[in-house]
Amino acid sequence: MARASKFDPYRTFKFRVRFGDQVVAGVSKVSALGRTVTPNELKQGGDLLSPYQNPGAVHYDEVVLERGLTLDTAFEDWGNAVVQLQADPTTSGFKRTVYIDVYDLNGNPLDRKSQPVVSYKLNRAWVTKYTALPELDSNSGGVGIQTLTLRHEGWERVS
Repeated sequence: MARASKFDPYRTFKFRVRFGDQVVAGVSKVSALGRTVTPNELKQGGDLLSPYQNPGAVHYDEVVLERGLTLDTAFEDWGNAVVQLQADPTTSGFKRTVYIDVYDLNGNPLDRKSQPVVSYKLNRAWVTKYTALPELDSNSGGVGIQTLTLRHEGWERVS
């Protein structure tokens, strides 16, 4: 029988999302955090065999948050802040720090005293796409899902 240890992989169903210090209710899915480094190819005079490769620009993938349709207006308020920027360029608060906290099997995301085992911080995130109301279909028994797509200026592990 396999032995559970601190080096076993963590499960992906115990997490929470925070906008700064505000815990966002009901987030059920977060897309993967990814980044791509574009290679720069350098050719040196006289060396015809192979070019040298150096790292170039870093590109971060968009992050998608999903949750069931709820009365909590955190997604909508943030999505509206970006739209208001078009009407009033002095609008602030449309870029936020987002934290994604992951818990082990003993941790409890609902308990503020429970500490996550891993936390990532999205720097200066802003909303590129917001789905407020999903497609409505009276013939299905599904749950309505709101989505928030975020563009950000990089992520880092904070714990």
